[in-house]
Amino acid sequence: MTEEKTTAPIERKKPKATPGYLEIIAITILFVLGAIWGYDQFLAQKVLTFDLKGYLREQTALIKAGELSEEQFKTNLDRMEARLNGENHNHVILLKDVVVRNGDEISPK
Repeated sequence: MTEEKTTAPIERKKPKATPGYLEIIAITILFVLGAIWGYDQFLAQKVLTFDLKGYLREQTALIKAGELSEEQFKTNLDRMEARLNGENHNHVILLKDVVVRNGDEISPK
């Protein structure tokens, strides 16, 4: 009698597909950079400056020169107020006289 040997294919264990150290570092860096960008865009306070004295000086000079009527002056003031009120919630608007440096200036035009 001959014995038949059945040979079953040898099952090899596949190595687990876990990320290596470089992949973990790269993923962590991308996550941290995304979190910093999101914080800066949506939560961080930003300082804006507005030169109120200069704006009023310019408007009164135009009135004295006869190029601007009182109604136009009031309209310009209302328009500027609406523009300042329309800024994002995370913007702080300070007078230019108060801010020493590094403030983005809002132009009246």
